[in-house]
Amino acid sequence: MKRLLRGVINFEDGKISDENLAVNYQRLLASGIEWARPEDEKIFGFVKAFFENNLELPTAQTILDYFTRADDIEVQERMGDVRAAEVYARTNFAHLLKQLGEDQNRVKMLALIKEVSEITSKGIIVQQGREKKKLQGVKDAAMYFASHVNDLIPPEHSTQTRGDIRKDTKAAWDEYVTAKHNKDKVWGKFTGIEEIDKICHGLKRGEMWVHAAFAGELKSMFAMNWCYNLVTRYRTNVFYCSFEMPYEQVRRMILVRHSANPRFTSQGKKPLDYRKVRDGELTPEEEAFYQEVLRDWDENPEYCRFEIWCPDRDVSIADVRIEAELLHKRMEVGFLVLDHGGLMESNRKHRDYTIELNSILRDSKKLALYFNHGEGIPVLMLFQINRDGKDAADKAEGKYRIRALSYANEAERSADTITTTYLN
Repeated sequence: MKRLLRGVINFEDGKISDENLAVNYQRLLASGIEWARPEDEKIFGFVKAFFENNLELPTAQTILDYFTRADDIEVQERMGDVRAAEVYARTNFAHLLKQLGEDQNRVKMLALIKEVSEITSKGIIVQQGREKKKLQGVKDAAMYFASHVNDLIPPEHSTQTRGDIRKDTKAAWDEYVTAKHNKDKVWGKFTGIEEIDKICHGLKRGEMWVHAAFAGELKSMFAMNWCYNLVTRYRTNVFYCSFEMPYEQVRRMILVRHSANPRFTSQGKKPLDYRKVRDGELTPEEEAFYQEVLRDWDENPEYCRFEIWCPDRDVSIADVRIEAELLHKRMEVGFLVLDHGGLMESNRKHRDYTIELNSILRDSKKLALYFNHGEGIPVLMLFQINRDGKDAADKAEGKYRIRALSYANEAERSADTITTTYLN
């Protein structure tokens, strides 16, 4: 850890430039590294506060003066160790930071595995808010592991996050040529609705769309129809996360939708009634048709994958990301649906529900941007319209206003596109 501190403190010995000190500091600040020694934590705390107030990093003498006045002998002695440490800058500093972070996470992972083992076998008492709760058994162990392992996965991505535009003109032209000659690279995932696709050219990687509607106004139907078109027409694998419906219901809705595919309707076959499929009340002829629909869905090589996840617990964007990243290793996930955002759990707990809900929107946008090491993914989040918004739309020929999104003003900033459905 002393090598990390050596890379962000100006010892005025010419071994590292002010520019490299600043670059090292930004990397160290973003890393979330934990300081094992109290002295190191105090030193970095001073460095951080000094930079925030002065927009430059302190010299070693400034730090020593401060802790001498505080009569903190341990920090004064530690500064001697830091001065003698090796000097790292830029990519070398980043490599060192990554190694030390991995070492810390390795220790945390082993501790987590030990706790999970104890929960599985004999149980442990944990603090949850103001209350204590005993966790015991396989289910508690699995949920405990899932809720804690996210913190051990460092954010890695290869996407460019900064640069000098004057040095990037060739890259800009190459980008344009790609867009001109290969629309698949720049256009997104089409809905199958001409009015939307003609204007938006699909939902693209790195984008998050919010589709909002009042209860019962076809939010899920809109999303499922979009996914269905992607799977059957546009060669895209879909990951659909439903937080309000059981798996069997979502599956049934998609398969009934498939009965309306043109390959069947062109033969004069009438789409199946969802309620009759649900309640087992099809006629013998309809049952034969339903089996034909199922065979086509199962065997047709032209269709892509449609993965549905209906978790039996509260989940956050971090949970969704892990599920999606793991699924992406087995199949290329090209489209992600969150149905719906108001039923998700915030990664950052707060007493104010509005703050929690808006943090979900921000985290969803980050997921869209940095999924699969910065490759990005199109994210569609469904959202609930409030009663006041519905009443106002009834008086305005079905036009919703942004404030109709309950407690979700962040949607105006985080979402790339907001669409709505309205039923009179």
